[in-house]
Amino acid sequence: MKLRPWLWTLFFVLEIGLPLLAFGEDSPDPTTAAIQKVIACQWAAFADNDAPKALSFAVPEIRQRFDEPEGFLLMVEMKYPAVFRHVAFRFLDLHVGETLSFQWVRLTDSSGSVWLVLYQLHREEDGKWRIGGVLQYPGEKVPDLLPSPDGA
Repeated sequence: MKLRPWLWTLFFVLEIGLPLLAFGEDSPDPTTAAIQKVIACQWAAFADNDAPKALSFAVPEIRQRFDEPEGFLLMVEMKYPAVFRHVAFRFLDLHVGETLSFQWVRLTDSSGSVWLVLYQLHREEDGKWRIGGVLQYPGEKVPDLLPSPDGA
């Protein structure tokens, strides 16, 4: 069966052109996407109360601290309530290194309070990013680590 010339053009656009558009200016690069996906997947596991899955996104050192994954879930719920349950989020600055990266996230909890959260992520030997730590700040107490709004 012969394909008509316009079908070849359509095939080219759909198979080659559309994936290229996904990496346009508004799309995150693959490293950014991978880092943000790890964070979002852990949030989804928290929302499902899936302790083993939530813990699986942490670095091995954190996983070894908990005999039972439910202990990890309880710790996050108690120490990082905005991370555990939030109603809105926005990824902010990302500082990417070869094996260590930092992702700032703005979270809004169910009471409307805003939190700034700094995620520390480590690239493991298998190339996957894992969460190595979290710092959570109330929105009105932004740490000096953030650049000022005027860029100074």
